[in-house]
Amino acid sequence: MKSYQGEHSIHMVGRAWQIRIMLKQWQNQWGPEATIMDIITAKRLNKHASSRHY
Repeated sequence: MKSYQGEHSIHMVGRAWQIRIMLKQWQNQWGPEATIMDIITAKRLNKHASSRHY
C-alpha cells in the first residue's frame, strides 16, 4: 500500500483491507472522534514545528 500526503489531502492506494487497517491504526492513535482533517492539520503543524528547530 502507498499513501501520499499533500497540504490538504491524503491519498491511499492499495486494497480495501489495507486501507481499513491503516484507518483503524489512525483511529487507535488519534482516537475515535478524530477526523481525517484533524490528522492532516496535526501532521502539518508537527511538520512545520520540526522544521523550525535547527
